[in-house]
Amino acid sequence: MPSERARVVAHRGFSGAAPENTVAAVRAAIDVGADMAEVDVTLTSDGHVVCLHDEKVDRTTDGKGRITEITLEQVQDLDAGSWFSPSFAGEPIPTLDEVLEVVNGSILLNIEIKTEVVDRGIAAKVVARVREHEMVEQVMISSFSPRALFEVRKLDGTLTTASLFNRKIHRGVDPAKIIAEVGSQALNINRRFFNRSIRQRCAELEIPVGTYTANKPRHMEKLLARGVHAIYTDHPDVLLNLMAADE
Repeated sequence: MPSERARVVAHRGFSGAAPENTVAAVRAAIDVGADMAEVDVTLTSDGHVVCLHDEKVDRTTDGKGRITEITLEQVQDLDAGSWFSPSFAGEPIPTLDEVLEVVNGSILLNIEIKTEVVDRGIAAKVVARVREHEMVEQVMISSFSPRALFEVRKLDGTLTTASLFNRKIHRGVDPAKIIAEVGSQALNINRRFFNRSIRQRCAELEIPVGTYTANKPRHMEKLLARGVHAIYTDHPDVLLNLMAADE
């Protein structure tokens, strides 16, 4: 159910202050006081769950190639921090286990399962890791893949899931149908696609809506005025300051 105020979600960790999807970014999200950190997860060639947004490591590391074609040992040798700032040189791509250890008891965590690895059984691996750390109540799992969320719900019906709005397949579709497809408890949608009709329908059905990615104060203020339940941002500090000023 909706909380009294919008939940502040640090997108890929506090990615405005540290390299995205790293332990450093997650720690920064905790330190700034965000309500939740969000990370993307995918698989290495040898089946380990790691935190990375892209299919390739090229953009955010000093390596090249598809993450699914690189072993965990090779992944751990990559520098995932220097591209952001020299002060983060040597920051590695973390495993999901490493992130779970950091956030345990400190902050909520949204784990986004990447669609390209759903066929390789990532849903079951993610559920297993969350349960191993006894963090079912602290975690939300989201994905653009209905199949991934269906598998999560089948494996553990107590886990909270959120359906990501896919413009290509969901245009004109009732939000209730999107949610009902896999039994999710929330809808996450790009802020640019969050229109009046979706807002009204979700309000009628009491479906919590999260919007991503709002980085400019004017966008944040507009979303707050529209009563969204969560705002994903690279700059949780800016959002927190805006919300504090409105209290």
